[in-house]
Amino acid sequence: MRQDQSLPDFIPRPLLDLARDRVLSKGERLFSQGCPVEAIYFVQRGRLKAVRTLSHGSQSVMIQATAGEFFAESALAAESYVCDAFATTETRVTQLPAKAVLDAFDAGGNFARAFALAMAANARRQCSRYERVRLKRARDRVIHLLVCEGGPEATVPLTMPLVELAEELALEPETLYRVLRELTDEGILERSRDSLRLIGALAD
Repeated sequence: MRQDQSLPDFIPRPLLDLARDRVLSKGERLFSQGCPVEAIYFVQRGRLKAVRTLSHGSQSVMIQATAGEFFAESALAAESYVCDAFATTETRVTQLPAKAVLDAFDAGGNFARAFALAMAANARRQCSRYERVRLKRARDRVIHLLVCEGGPEATVPLTMPLVELAEELALEPETLYRVLRELTDEGILERSRDSLRLIGALAD
């Protein structure tokens, strides 16, 4: 079993003292649209999604968050949640009271700057996710993930089971397994138990 992701070390002690952990089962609701904003969340393991119900009854996934990411941080600027939030797999989160987060901004120190940078990185990941799932070919989604999220080494740590990674990429698990096997056979991908790494010409 993979180790849960810990809160970033820039979280100040008074805020840590108010943090509370919560475990959600697959499909369990975290909060509902229209409810007063009480907290933002940090995902220790699993995955969350925020869903907005449209006027004609269909639903649109607005954001997702996986292990090591904050969730619903935009709610700090609102009085009520604008989406419904669910766990898409068994998920463990840390709740950070919204008022306490805002108080920590006012307390000085480096928290506000560090949090703003974390939110900027999260916004970039959300944009990349949206761009990625619009790609038609499954192999293009995998390569896009490695290029955009792999850093200078084009390496993505496997912080979730492959079945969850498939959901992150909006693919069937069998499709992801096939693509990973094909990319490995073609010398494009190096796969280990803990990571995926882009190699060869595509990594240059």
